Amino acid sequence: MVDLIQRSDMHDMDNEEKEYNLKHHSEKLAIAFALMNTPAGVPIRVMKNLRVCSDCHVAIKYISEIKNREIVVRDASRFYHFRNGKCSCGDYW
Repeated sequence: MVDLIQRSDMHDMDNEEKEYNLKHHSEKLAIAFALMNTPAGVPIRVMKNLRVCSDCHVAIKYISEIKNREIVVRDASRFYHFRNGKCSCGDYW
């Protein structure tokens, strides 16, 4: 988690503040809710009206690998298909 915090775009905050703010992004909350309320193996689909931040992009890649789930995220500019720890954008977003 510390590595993700250091790479975020919140340079003027201390690490505790960054960690608190990064935990509450809507796509992470939506994916957590879906993991708790859908059967294993069912793809997770999330739509949002803003861009996915770099921290969330990395986190979703890890979640897709750890939980062995396909996760599709639609943001303001494109679709991202996460599977087995990889994203369809090839980390070019």
